[in-house]
Amino acid sequence: MVVTPTNSIALLTKLVQLDTVGGNELQTANFLDDYLTAHHIHHQLLEVEPNRFNVVADIGPDHGPIVVLEGHQDVVALGDLRKWHHLPLGAEQVKHRLYGRGASDMKSGLAAAIITMIDLAHDPSFTGHVRLLATIGEESSPINHMQGAQYFAQHGYMKNVTAMIVAEPSSVPINWLTQSPIKNPLRFSKTVLPALVAANHSTEQFVLNFAHKGSITFAVTAKGLSAHSSTPELGINAIDALIAYSQNQRTFFDSLTAKNPVLGKTVAVTTKFSGGQQLNSVPDEATLYEKVRTIPEVPNSWILDRLNALIADQNRNQSAHLTLQVLGDKRPVESDPQDRFIQLLQGIAQQELHQTIPTGGSAAGTDASELTKANPDTTVVVFGPGNMTAHQVDEYVDLDIFEAFVTIYERVLTTYFE
Repeated sequence: MVVTPTNSIALLTKLVQLDTVGGNELQTANFLDDYLTAHHIHHQLLEVEPNRFNVVADIGPDHGPIVVLEGHQDVVALGDLRKWHHLPLGAEQVKHRLYGRGASDMKSGLAAAIITMIDLAHDPSFTGHVRLLATIGEESSPINHMQGAQYFAQHGYMKNVTAMIVAEPSSVPINWLTQSPIKNPLRFSKTVLPALVAANHSTEQFVLNFAHKGSITFAVTAKGLSAHSSTPELGINAIDALIAYSQNQRTFFDSLTAKNPVLGKTVAVTTKFSGGQQLNSVPDEATLYEKVRTIPEVPNSWILDRLNALIADQNRNQSAHLTLQVLGDKRPVESDPQDRFIQLLQGIAQQELHQTIPTGGSAAGTDASELTKANPDTTVVVFGPGNMTAHQVDEYVDLDIFEAFVTIYERVLTTYFE
């Protein structure tokens, strides 16, 4: 049975209506279990954490190379419901848009991957091996997230994988291309941007990302000694010690001048700073939290070594004691833009979306950071139907683009395995 466009939109509608906020992926896993069974697709539900299941599905022969279609099941919080004009779990269709939490990030990408699997499974001329990996924990786990991708990597599901499409959102509004560099995240020259705009007659500009930054999430805690604020000399101020460390850390990050051609520089942001118990006491403990977006030229392991050296040096020269806790370590991803799979995808996507589609890189991470730890040679491309309304109120996906991506994925896989 070939899935028609009507059925593909029905699948997307159902996925958006499922409440998968905050690690509640069980609804999606159970639904996909029934859906894939009804369409005779071999699959498994794999329990990663209690009541949190990855879904893996395969079509094609057991031997030979494998192409992965990858997406996560969870979504971010709904936010303030009073600000939504369309119910976040309503999957309301208005003209050519479907609204709802996850419509862009990334239930449309996941639905396109599933429809592609079903269509190809029922095409007798298709002989390739395609694997669907649907993960938990990409959005909804604040510490060491991407547990679903970690599970797949650790249990052999990346073996023999030659290429992978991560179906995350990959477009920006076309008017961003004419705005200032601060508002325009695309790292294209001023001569390239006008040509993209001139060749694009839609509202969205797609980019085929063959690279994305990694990340390090960590906490540094300073422990001192409490005392009455009237006699601070009797205590050890943990906040003062942590501020001193923070300044040294900032100097270190500012010194990292290496640039990746498509990803730019390493970027570090202090996202949280807390300490002290009450206003009339010297604080005996304080913690800062940091998110670092990393590039291949400055390895995560080297950054952590340098931070630990900074801490060791400060501990030798002060009374407060500092420790570093790594909360997440995600590798940057970069493939060869001249790879056959990427070139094939770029060409077909340009035909189906009727626009020039440049290759590039993204500052945001994906499950590929964990999946490629098991198979670094995998050609990775981040390319899905979603847009920059991801995580926002009135998130939506363009349904014409969604259906175009089903066609893109099917054409690419059919041609790749010929």
